[in-house]
Amino acid sequence: MAAGQWPAAGDGEEPREVQLAEAYCTEGCCGALHVTIRRDGDEVVWSDWRCPSPPPSPLHVREIPELRFDAAAYDAEISRAENDHAWTWPARKAARLIAAGLRDRPELLSRWDMELSWAGTDFRDPDRTALCLRYEEADGSPKYRMWHIPEDGTPPEDRAADALRRLATVDPRTYGA
Repeated sequence: MAAGQWPAAGDGEEPREVQLAEAYCTEGCCGALHVTIRRDGDEVVWSDWRCPSPPPSPLHVREIPELRFDAAAYDAEISRAENDHAWTWPARKAARLIAAGLRDRPELLSRWDMELSWAGTDFRDPDRTALCLRYEEADGSPKYRMWHIPEDGTPPEDRAADALRRLATVDPRTYGA
């Protein structure tokens, strides 16, 4: 999850559905897991789980129970998790920095009529940063463009800055496969 994506348990928080996981191929293909998060007094509640996926699967019939967390402990853990990146490896850190850069500068992709679907590492090669960019064809159908950034020994901060500079000047549809 991206920093700030988890709702805090502060007063006045509206219930909000979040996506916890998505199949590598996309939600529309093989599904995702969603939950609604809300505050209930001194607790944070995860409820109304859903796992949409075409076609319906017996795996998606299972009921997931409501989960309750102490709100103060929840907020402390969310803050800790959002700020602890010590566990990340270089390709993962580059992906996080690119995603943060795109949140700060959405025009880098909107100028190409694209948006970031996800940023992470390639499941076949965890040392390779992977970006999935979404755009629409002229007929409105969604298209996805994968951009892989290999580990080259440079610091993740430099690779992320280079990726953001490239996105500012070159249409990602022209990037090599």
